[in-house]
Amino acid sequence: MNVLLTSVGRRVKLIEYFVREWGGAGKIIAADCEPTAPALFAAHHRQIVPRIDDPAYVRALEEICLRYDIKAVLSLIDPELGLLAAHAERFSRLGVQAVVSGLDVVNLCLDKKATHDFLRAHELPCVPTYTLEEAQAALTAGELAYPLLAKPRKGSASLGLVRMEKETELAALAQKAEELIVQPFLQGGEYGVDGYVDLVTGELTALFTRKKIRMRAGETDRSLAILDERLTSLVRSLVSVLPLRGPFDIDCFLLGDQYVISEINPRFGGGYPHAHESGVNVVAALFRNLRKEPGKPNVGDYEAGTIMLKYDQVMLINSSRLTGEGM
Repeated sequence: MNVLLTSVGRRVKLIEYFVREWGGAGKIIAADCEPTAPALFAAHHRQIVPRIDDPAYVRALEEICLRYDIKAVLSLIDPELGLLAAHAERFSRLGVQAVVSGLDVVNLCLDKKATHDFLRAHELPCVPTYTLEEAQAALTAGELAYPLLAKPRKGSASLGLVRMEKETELAALAQKAEELIVQPFLQGGEYGVDGYVDLVTGELTALFTRKKIRMRAGETDRSLAILDERLTSLVRSLVSVLPLRGPFDIDCFLLGDQYVISEINPRFGGGYPHAHESGVNVVAALFRNLRKEPGKPNVGDYEAGTIMLKYDQVMLINSSRLTGEGM
């Protein structure tokens, strides 16, 4: 049962988890447009592909699926999720399951304003989110105050994040062509949730919650495992109204005694290794699902108080290996 992971980048640990969990049951093929992406060299086979915005990209993935008899494909980055969801039926005709939520869900999660509006409509606590025009009106009405954060409406990995302290800065952003959203600068603690919605049963079968201690490039670098029924209940309520499928990652803030949702990412999150090392094994759940078996529930069954510490490692490769081939 061979699986293709795309846009693998630096996610070496995650690829290692897949290789370990699959054992002798199949091969893990990693793909990226950058030949020196470190995670390529942790897989059984590596493939260099065009950029995801290249018209030839989907065809390149199809060719890999046929070459390696791939049974499932999943992406590790937000911008590609919509592409896989949109072509899920195309992959299905090849006997390949695209492990991704539906296109409507993916598009909703990628759009921060649409996410906010959806959460508000379902009475789920969330970070206030405004268009530039709405932010200016809220400031005038005294409903919003500086400092503020502006970010791309459909961005990811904290790219394009700007802190604003005064009106002139907001006015300057209004001149940009990129569509932006505005949020209050929150002082509460940041939290992350790693979860899994079973592909067979549609039920939430894995959940791990953590407090973020330090971030790097928009990804959790250090975190503290927690158990808090308030946060677990909030995620259960979300999953009951949003049809997520497979792995997901949620960002939250704790404001006073209430958790509020900031972002929803329908993919493996950067902080997932903390969950995995704590026994919340989403990779194993996916493996079972791809064999048409329901996953074993693991919601909150882990030790609170553990701290994840990420650190850099170094690998040396021969330049002759910078082509798509095996280990």
